[in-house]
Amino acid sequence: MDVEEKIREQRTNEAIQKNYMGQQGKIYLIAKFLGTPITKQTDSVSMLPWDYLPEDTDEIQIMGEDSNSYDIGHFFDGLSRGLNLEIICHDYDGTIKLKWEGYTYYEEESNALVRYYPYPPLEKLVDSLYTVVEEKIKQQYEKIRKEEIKQAPELERAELERLRDKWGNII
Repeated sequence: MDVEEKIREQRTNEAIQKNYMGQQGKIYLIAKFLGTPITKQTDSVSMLPWDYLPEDTDEIQIMGEDSNSYDIGHFFDGLSRGLNLEIICHDYDGTIKLKWEGYTYYEEESNALVRYYPYPPLEKLVDSLYTVVEEKIKQQYEKIRKEEIKQAPELERAELERLRDKWGNII
C-alpha cells in the first residue's frame, strides 16, 4: 500500500471519529446553520452550466420574470465573529473546504477526504462553533415541536372527520 494512501486512511478514520465528514458532520453543519446559502441564478428556463460566469460589467444583476434561483451550498465567514475562518460547502459536487488564516486545513470531495491537517487550536474552534450549532438545532427542534403540539387538535379533528365520512358516526 502506498504511503500517501495509508496516511489518507488514517486521517479519514480520524475525521470520522471527530465527526467532521459529510453533510451530517460538524464542518458542514457550521456552514449550514451559522453561514449563508450560496444561491445560483439561471437566466432562462434552461439551466446554465455550473461554471458559467456572465460578462464582467458594472451593472447590478437583477432577476427577470423568467429567472430562477436555488441554493447550491453554504458559506460560513468567521470574520463577523473575529475569526479568520471560512467554510465553503457545495452541495452539487459534494465539496467541503475549511480554510483558517489563509491555509486549507480540511477538504472533502464526494465524501472522500482530500486533505486534513489536524491542528488542536483549530479543532477547539470548530468544537466551540459546533456547540452554537447544537443550540440552534435544539431551538429549531423545540419550535417545530411546539408547532406540532399546536396543530395536533386540528389534525385530530380532521382525522375524525375523515373516519366519519368513510365509516359513518363511529364515536
